[in-house]
Amino acid sequence: MSPDQGQSGASFEETPRIIVMDDEESIRLGCEKVLTREGFEVVVAADGSSGWEMLQEDEFDLALIDLKMPGIDGMNILKLMGENLPDVVAIVITGYASYETAVETVKLGAYDYIPKPFTPDELRNVVRRGLERRFLRLSNRRLREERERFLLDLTEERSRLMTILRAMSDAVLVANRRGELVLANPAGLEWINDGEDPDPSDVPEISGSVTHEEIAGLVERIENDPDLEGCDAEIETEDDRYFHAAATAVRDDEGGYLGVVIVLRDISERREIEKMKSAFVRMVSHELRSPLAAVQGYLELLVGGDVDGEDADRMLRRCNSRVEALQQMINDLLDLSRIESGTVQRELRPCDLGEILDEIVQLQRGAGIERGIEISLDVRGECHVVADAREVEEVFTNLISNAVKYNRDGGKVEVVAERHDDKVSISVSDTGIGMKEEAVENIFEEFFRVRNSETASVTGTGLGLAIVKRLVDSYDGDIQVESVPGEGSTFTVTLPARPE
Repeated sequence: MSPDQGQSGASFEETPRIIVMDDEESIRLGCEKVLTREGFEVVVAADGSSGWEMLQEDEFDLALIDLKMPGIDGMNILKLMGENLPDVVAIVITGYASYETAVETVKLGAYDYIPKPFTPDELRNVVRRGLERRFLRLSNRRLREERERFLLDLTEERSRLMTILRAMSDAVLVANRRGELVLANPAGLEWINDGEDPDPSDVPEISGSVTHEEIAGLVERIENDPDLEGCDAEIETEDDRYFHAAATAVRDDEGGYLGVVIVLRDISERREIEKMKSAFVRMVSHELRSPLAAVQGYLELLVGGDVDGEDADRMLRRCNSRVEALQQMINDLLDLSRIESGTVQRELRPCDLGEILDEIVQLQRGAGIERGIEISLDVRGECHVVADAREVEEVFTNLISNAVKYNRDGGKVEVVAERHDDKVSISVSDTGIGMKEEAVENIFEEFFRVRNSETASVTGTGLGLAIVKRLVDSYDGDIQVESVPGEGSTFTVTLPARPE
């Protein structure tokens, strides 16, 4: 019989090692001969002391122990093995077998005992059973350890998965083949029960827990089509948000349907950008079409030779004026693009707003005098900021020139600058035509202009205030508007003051 295969079918990865401890030489030699013939590796000891030393120094699978030995007797060997070597199978061999002895040895950890004299078959059978006992004990322990490691790995893997899911801004829902929700991240829970964990005893169905028919429709399509791996749809919610929903089938190795994973991504911002882009393109096209059509019309008349003299000069001047307006619009668009993309090259230095505003007011007084508009400047204290002087000039040139252009003949423009703690506020007030509330709400949008009979003669690109808003925001500032139709408007800019 091979040492790797027992009568009951148990197998051993290595050749079992056995120690025989007995003070009778005939027993030692007989056991060694029989067990060696079976293919086991056998070591013998003539007394308990030397046997215990061998057990401590080397590894054994089974020990045959005589109860009556010089040195350390068998009972004490069993006690020591129980405390220090519990995995080594102990079998007692004794010539003084009794019921009381058997009970006591079993209590001390012996697997079995064999009374003297015994036959080779009796020895082989009891040793084989003992080794099978050890094999089963170690196998069970290994399986238990592997199960514990597997459960630990599974717990860690689930923890990693949940950490990833919790960190995802996209909503994730996982349902089984019955449509029951089995996994959801916090964003996904918002879709089913306002962010609270689902009750495991009452797991909602996907089609019933998600209020949008599009998602239930995606799940149904995957359930009913075994060849469909995934599908998607765009969903608009009641609060005007847009989501891209993607459903992916989960199948086993044979293609059987196990469930579905649904990922919902908020694309509201992207849709809003697309709307803004479309609106921007429409506005640009509209603003370009009219002046280009006018220039083309004038040029066709001039090329046709139907006009000459003063009329031709007048048309050329109008063409030049329209082209200059287009050029200004293009420059404003480029400025706006550079501001929003953050590619503007700035020279940030301490700026005295009093000096800058004084220069702008002096330049604008010429336009005001022609219409009898009085422009006043009041700088209260030191109003210093850290900024690019050119951009500061652009902001307030735009605001003050608008206050003149949209004012009434004989009106007033008042510019007041003063410091409040760590802020500097600059207000530009006029006694002009004013604006309605809806115009105030849109005044900083690209190409927006107040259009009525009083503004028909005022030229502009409709981009000036949009640029002003972007520049002020870029300095962590703020701009507010107050306006009353027929009475005038006040634009107030607040900027961080230069630290003293």
